[in-house]
Amino acid sequence: MKRRELLTKALMLGATGLISPVPRIFGATTDPYTGRLLVTLQADGGWDVSSFCDPKVNQPGEKEITNWSKTKEIQTAGNITFAPFARNKEFFEKYYKNMLVINGIDAQTNSHTTGVLHNWSGRNAEGFPSITALFAARNAPKQPLSYLSFGGFSQTAGIIRFSRLDDVNSLRGILVPEWRYHHVNENNPEENWPVYNRRSSDMERIRKYRNWRIERMQKKSELLNRQRYNLEAYAEALESKSALSNFTNYLPDESEILEDVQVNEWERSNLPRQIQMTVAAFKSGLASAADLRTGGYDTHTDHDNRHESLFGHFTDMIDLFWTQAGEAGIADRITMVIGSDFSRTPHYNADNGKDHWPIGSVIVMEQNPSWGNRVVGLTDEGQNAYKLNPNTLQRDDANGTIIYPKHVHKALRRYLNLENTSVESNFAFNNTEDFKFFG
Repeated sequence: MKRRELLTKALMLGATGLISPVPRIFGATTDPYTGRLLVTLQADGGWDVSSFCDPKVNQPGEKEITNWSKTKEIQTAGNITFAPFARNKEFFEKYYKNMLVINGIDAQTNSHTTGVLHNWSGRNAEGFPSITALFAARNAPKQPLSYLSFGGFSQTAGIIRFSRLDDVNSLRGILVPEWRYHHVNENNPEENWPVYNRRSSDMERIRKYRNWRIERMQKKSELLNRQRYNLEAYAEALESKSALSNFTNYLPDESEILEDVQVNEWERSNLPRQIQMTVAAFKSGLASAADLRTGGYDTHTDHDNRHESLFGHFTDMIDLFWTQAGEAGIADRITMVIGSDFSRTPHYNADNGKDHWPIGSVIVMEQNPSWGNRVVGLTDEGQNAYKLNPNTLQRDDANGTIIYPKHVHKALRRYLNLENTSVESNFAFNNTEDFKFFG
């Protein structure tokens, strides 16, 4: 059989439902993943850390940097300072022992595109994968949903694929074609009825015919080695597809799917569902890493009102994630990295907004880590970064260095056992200082 004919038959099988369009089943394994888990939470648009984890008060003779500091002081939870803004107090007082705050990170850009690229890959030019892609490729490359993305920075550099899990009901229909759901017409309850994607008897005949076709094709003596290998890989993947089908046991029922949240008049967030799906995938053992995303932080106008609602939602969602992870029994396996494109200017513009500023922050969270309750990195009253000694992590104007995203990524890779591995070999940070962020 010619290669073109083989591919044509595969496409025909897929078009007729004989091959279920399940994301990335090739190379799948039936053994659930039980190792460490990695999550990034990306605040898209450039958050204002002066009203969050690197709080700043107004200085005499300088432009106002925060309106909250006209009447309030910087607050502290453990060793971590935070701004008395939005619902920061509840968040930091609950989780300060579980977090490392790294301030004064210079993204070296005011461009969203470069800022996202730099902060989430460690390099300000294309070519490096996200740290979540590296993690998934290193720890669970054969898991069918190893790397989940919900729309943030998820470059893979070809080392792994990512999967999107946006629609719970559509996913159920793909994984279990016999699954039944209910069509709901809110205006006319009489039009509510059950819907079948496929009848069980139909799917039984389809699977029987599909397996017969695969066996017949495998017996063809004229198959090339590559064609035979692809068929065997496909047959193996079909056998392990049961693991994906079992994923439906971890998905929420229709009535339990978390709804989108209207954060403010400009931003609607589906972060609750992202969290729900990620925790389910982690608990099932099919996933190892995920990129969560929420937006709206590019507040060039009406900065305080918009950021107050955004930060309130943001901290609520972090709390939701750790609560659900705890209920699922997986919280002790998770590392969460929280950040943004960059930060906002240390003053307001004419529209009561704030523009782009390269000096930002990253927060790393785990359950009861040895490195928790710590702040590393320094900025002055105008949110300019100081140089640090990489070993002592103390200010060192003479011989220290500014913290750049590459330093954060290098430290994270070492901490997550990614450094000097085969998946990192083409993406190493050479001639880069080692900051001892994690001790």
